[in-house]
Amino acid sequence: MLWQVFKVVAVISIVLAAAIVATPPGRLPLALRGLHRIMRRDSGLPDSRPAAKTSAARRFVAFLLVLLAVVVAAI
Repeated sequence: MLWQVFKVVAVISIVLAAAIVATPPGRLPLALRGLHRIMRRDSGLPDSRPAAKTSAARRFVAFLLVLLAVVVAAI
């Protein structure tokens, strides 16, 4: 039972780390960007931020972290 709780916490932590690595500096995570855009539109404010790019190395590290999360979940 304790091992299963540890696995869930580990997988969530690894996926969170992947999201942090994949998010460009100064931007909201992808899951929150849509909500932020809707709230700005509803309040009458324009979308002021242009799309920021993340380097290929950061995206690759995020992909590796997701694969690690899958491996931990499968154990």
